[in-house]
Amino acid sequence: MKLVRALGTLVLAITLGSLLVQAVSQGPNYASTSSATGWTNPSNAVGTSDNVCAERTGSAGGSLDLTGFGFTIPDAAVIQGITVEVDMAATSSNEGVRVRLLKGSSPTTNFQDINGVAGQTDCSTSAFRTVGSPTDLWGETWTAADINNVNFGVRLSKLGSSNTAYVDAVRITVEYQDVMTVTVLSGGALTANVNSASTVESGKIEFLSQTTLQVVSTKNWRVRATASVTSYPPGADDPTANAVEIKNNLGVFTPAGGSGVIVQTGTPTPAAGITFTVDLRVMLDDFGDGKIGTYQFTVNYTIEEDI
Repeated sequence: MKLVRALGTLVLAITLGSLLVQAVSQGPNYASTSSATGWTNPSNAVGTSDNVCAERTGSAGGSLDLTGFGFTIPDAAVIQGITVEVDMAATSSNEGVRVRLLKGSSPTTNFQDINGVAGQTDCSTSAFRTVGSPTDLWGETWTAADINNVNFGVRLSKLGSSNTAYVDAVRITVEYQDVMTVTVLSGGALTANVNSASTVESGKIEFLSQTTLQVVSTKNWRVRATASVTSYPPGADDPTANAVEIKNNLGVFTPAGGSGVIVQTGTPTPAAGITFTVDLRVMLDDFGDGKIGTYQFTVNYTIEEDI
């Protein structure tokens, strides 16, 4: 049994977890529902292109709302940009469509116009024209919930005071960031004193600590805790990182040296993330041979995709 006969100090430092950010996209998705004011046959603009169009002839204006794009973007995703492609035609370059996005059924203030071009003058010659981009947010702040809402979509209005605008189909692509982060919210630092042999029980001296972590993730995830030795008193036996034991995801205290310990696993989180606690302990009989001074360990938390 090792006895610590003089005052000693143990410090356990916790480091910030890791961050993974990856750009991905979803789409192009087509509209599944329509409604209109001042356009004929609005349902012809639903689904993929088929050379059957919704139309508006005459004065500018009207509204052709296309929604139900069926996005399923993870709650924690960060929206980066929205691209809209309109399969359209117009009988002259003075005609065309004004494109606004629909956010919760309300049109955005920002709009982008598409004018007719030569050779695309009726429904049979319509072609896709693009507005927006992978980095264009149309002057709005978007959440995954906004994009996944059944009422997210586009509102088209006619440009030009005469002739006809045709719309065969609309498709949308959304660029977003996959995010996986783990952050230390509280706890982590542990300082403990040993001042007499009476603190030794069954050959072990044990100090306990608890850390609260937050995970935000768009994917299935797992958090790994890995301990390393930072410093120890001169003349002491080389301490081992395995002196730090951390409860794994099965609730069992496990040495945290080497490849570390999986402390928690989970599925994609809400946008605000989830929090959980991690229990740690240091077993003093596993290192140090009783030398007085400071024994310091670092625990690093990293997040990985759980495939």
